Amino acid sequence: MVIATERRDAVVHPAGPQQLPLVRVRNVRDLGGYAYRAEDGSQGETAYGIFLRGPSLRKLTTGDYEYLQEYGEGLKCVVDLRSDFEVGHWPDPYARGRDGVAYVHVQMLDQLNSGKFRDALPDRMSTVYKGLLDNHASSIRRVMESIDAFGQDGCTLFHCRAGKDRTGVVAMLLLGLAGVSDEDIVADYAATQRYLGRGLRAQRVAVSALLCRRAPRCLFEAIPAEMELTLEHLHERYGTVREYLEGHAEVPVAVLDRIAHRLRFG
Repeated sequence: MVIATERRDAVVHPAGPQQLPLVRVRNVRDLGGYAYRAEDGSQGETAYGIFLRGPSLRKLTTGDYEYLQEYGEGLKCVVDLRSDFEVGHWPDPYARGRDGVAYVHVQMLDQLNSGKFRDALPDRMSTVYKGLLDNHASSIRRVMESIDAFGQDGCTLFHCRAGKDRTGVVAMLLLGLAGVSDEDIVADYAATQRYLGRGLRAQRVAVSALLCRRAPRCLFEAIPAEMELTLEHLHERYGTVREYLEGHAEVPVAVLDRIAHRLRFG
């Protein structure tokens, strides 16, 4: 069995967030190992083996499936944040209950992959992230309720296509709910550049060819300033992450309490 707590030295700062050693899928990362300060002033580090963030899982190998089955208490839930179009063309391998894992599809639109790159491209990714917070509260509520309902006895993996944008917003909310600092949330977001930089650059080339014009560079990079602007927007408009989730997204308090407890204590 892969025990998540035994991986603490491999993930904790200052080395930065480390991806899981999967063979064919890059940028699957644990949200464990971040320092937090709870509302009551207590401090600690977020637990390992509770939440994983990642990209599309279509290229997982047999060994990768086995690794995830044994990671922590085992993968119990996959939350797919991609659009209906993406799911229809590139089905998630867990959609039919593979390995007994619960699969939940919660559509979140990012104006890029979800729109087949045919919609007007945003001026920067923070515009997309703010839009997700402001306009997709019901989807965010479903994500939180799903991971609470199906992932309590093990590990939950949430993902979109690249594991950068929609996944980044959900990771921001989970870490913020636990009391992780904005600085560490930004660092977690920016780590995608380390693991997917080459692939994102290749995607930009392909999209530019499709559009017959050069696609904005910022849309294909995990630039720290984009998450900084998103957090600034959240705090100015809603207050804390918990206040956003409870007030705007209307996530039940009991659900938030259970998720925060699991993030902090496993």
